[in-house]
Amino acid sequence: MNMERDVRVRAVVTNTRPYGEMHRSVTLLTDSLGLINAKIFGGRKGKKTALAPLYSYGTFQLYHNPVNDTYTLSEEQSEFTPLGIMKDLKATYTAAYMCEASSRLAGDIPEQMCSLLSRALKILDDNPEQSRKVLIDFTWKLIQTSGISAGFEYCPSCDRKLEDDEVMLFSTSLISPVCRNCADNENLALLPGCRRYLSYTQDMEIEKAFEVQLYDTAQQRLRDFLIPWISFFSQQSLQTLKSGLI
Repeated sequence: MNMERDVRVRAVVTNTRPYGEMHRSVTLLTDSLGLINAKIFGGRKGKKTALAPLYSYGTFQLYHNPVNDTYTLSEEQSEFTPLGIMKDLKATYTAAYMCEASSRLAGDIPEQMCSLLSRALKILDDNPEQSRKVLIDFTWKLIQTSGISAGFEYCPSCDRKLEDDEVMLFSTSLISPVCRNCADNENLALLPGCRRYLSYTQDMEIEKAFEVQLYDTAQQRLRDFLIPWISFFSQQSLQTLKSGLI
């Protein structure tokens, strides 16, 4: 009895690696199955070498074997294939970080994570020289999608109304920026200008948020606040951050 069945998913290719001499294995962040691995037979030296390039996005035809719970990828209807990312080293590392962070946090919301990641990769591919700005906007939207963001008008711990020029610090127990009195980590500081940027872009789609101008100094400060924030939430160190290139 044939126990294989066809599966069609929308997905981002988050990783690709050799599988023997002739084949490849890819990791897909899918909209319905979450994170899965799939084999591409002939994906290295056969007719399917162009199938599922790294960071591409589209609809994939899979064969699922329920006996050993494995997937084989046979066809792809590509909607996006990166061209600019691989030409810039920082953009390449930024894309790797976005894929790792999305995969770690997909959990019960793979559709939202797949959508956010695919859109962020498209922005990065079109603007590889602005990889840090893409990283900031992606990480902020990732925090919001994960449900750990809070407003910036009141302290989420004591509910005190914050002053416009007040610096927020961080609570590792709440995994959130809070007022100075409620903080347990004073090394993470959200300055007023950065706080205004997050508040201003909070309800924007990532494409619109990317269009909002942000000076280099503010970008660095936001990067230094948002990356630890998402790292605290994931409860694991992100391997792609260890290069120091982003």
